Amino acid sequence: MSQANLDEITSEVKKVNQRLENIEKTLTTLMTMIIPEEELTQEEWKELDAIEEEMRKGKRTPIEELEKTLR
Repeated sequence: MSQANLDEITSEVKKVNQRLENIEKTLTTLMTMIIPEEELTQEEWKELDAIEEEMRKGKRTPIEELEKTLR
């Protein structure tokens, strides 16, 4: 693979990452607007904070794994 191709791929991956970050921010904003306010326990807040931190670090769970837990 030539350096030009690698540069193009790297550039495209960066663009996709930026789009994904924008989608995540939009979804977070929408959730805040749509979900009714309710009181959360301290433990629930910590869990939400941990999930947000995982998102920021790019940690993901495959959909297949989530489906298994719902069965």
